[in-house]
Amino acid sequence: MTSSLRSSARRKNLLVFHLESVAWQRLTAFPEAFPHLHRLMETSRVYRSYFSSATSTQMAISAFMHGNDGEFDAASGISQPAGDTESLFVTLREAGYETSFLCATATVKPMLPLLSASIPAVWSTNDFRDLVGQFEQRIEGMPFAIYIWNLLPHIETNIALAPYAESIEDLIGGACAVTDALLGEVLDILRRRGLLEDTTIIAYGDHGDDHWTHGFKNGLLHGLEPFTPLVHTPLVISDADVSAGIDNRLASTVDLAPTCLQLLGLSGMASQYTAGVSLMGAPSRSVAFSQNFAANQPDAPHLDVRRSFAAIDRTHVLMVSSRGLEFYGHKLDPGNHSNLLHHFELTDDGLRLLELQQPRHPHFNTVRHMWLSNGALQNTFANLRRALKDHVAAKNAYVKARKSRRDALEVLDLQMFDRVNRYGRDSFFGSAEPRPEETIIGAAPRRSQVGGVMGWIWGAAAVTAGE
Repeated sequence: MTSSLRSSARRKNLLVFHLESVAWQRLTAFPEAFPHLHRLMETSRVYRSYFSSATSTQMAISAFMHGNDGEFDAASGISQPAGDTESLFVTLREAGYETSFLCATATVKPMLPLLSASIPAVWSTNDFRDLVGQFEQRIEGMPFAIYIWNLLPHIETNIALAPYAESIEDLIGGACAVTDALLGEVLDILRRRGLLEDTTIIAYGDHGDDHWTHGFKNGLLHGLEPFTPLVHTPLVISDADVSAGIDNRLASTVDLAPTCLQLLGLSGMASQYTAGVSLMGAPSRSVAFSQNFAANQPDAPHLDVRRSFAAIDRTHVLMVSSRGLEFYGHKLDPGNHSNLLHHFELTDDGLRLLELQQPRHPHFNTVRHMWLSNGALQNTFANLRRALKDHVAAKNAYVKARKSRRDALEVLDLQMFDRVNRYGRDSFFGSAEPRPEETIIGAAPRRSQVGGVMGWIWGAAAVTAGE
């Protein structure tokens, strides 16, 4: 049955299930915590190359609801969305849907007050039975559009489960299991009510957590630079009109609003979402974008976090900040630990491979051959650099158009696209600081590397310059 035929008889419902703090890395690390999600994935379309538009929850929800990643850009931080496009749930309410936002949380603070114009009034509880009861009530009115957010996997909130956990790993895995149990409960209710076939289900992750693999960041786990482990998150779409299977096309959070409207038979209303494209259409996007801060939000040196923007394709990510450019092959380096630009210098023609000053192992000969043989890496870099520079330039222009002369402009200097972030390069090549003498039984002490102290001084200077 096509969407148009279905909508003429019985309009489809919408369930959005927010997988708080769940990236692919977490889903892989704790597979036993997600039996219901895995079962749903078997009968749904799973997007393996989906990247969140932001590294924080509120920015991700805004990108979902408004179909663009710029709602906060003119502010100096997270603020009320600008409303440049109407929120998805406002559009659905105007189309006759009963809209709800249900939240499970252990905190008592107001939930998402800055997004109050973008989402229905948030109903929250610390009792899962209450939330399930509310869900059963809300599906009585049809068609319904319900957003469910379990906040417990968030690193600050899951401390409520700490008395029941033996370790931090046990705590995180347990919080994920609680979320999965809630997903299983609401799916079972829809199944028993005979509503599963008439409900479009979107399950998506907003961001992951970085447990200090890119620095301590004053203890911050997300909201830092958009490395792919943070923004490579699950996206699962279950719909009677969508074939199940793995979809490797690039997808972004900004694509979800137009996708929902098309699946609900309201595709004519999706034209306002100029940044997003429906995942049901073709062609698919060639680049997905992500960011950690708003375009006019300054760096946070006290956290060692820089405002950063990323352009991502299926194999690489290019990131720019006030330190310059970073380029990672996320297929081979999923943690984004090796900045490939440490091997290159920027030229007018793109990238030129540098000669290493120290001996190299034969392992590297194959890598070097591939980098030089057909220019594939250089072409990927050039395409991502062009796309990201245009993206950031458009954001800068957006900010400037909405600021008076008296307002402070904190937009990223586009000259950063002509600078390589060399921070950590000496450490990467093994000469950041002298090694302590190693005493091995029966062997002479090993000498420290010459020039290590100067490498450390250079690195410290790079940090200062990056501020």
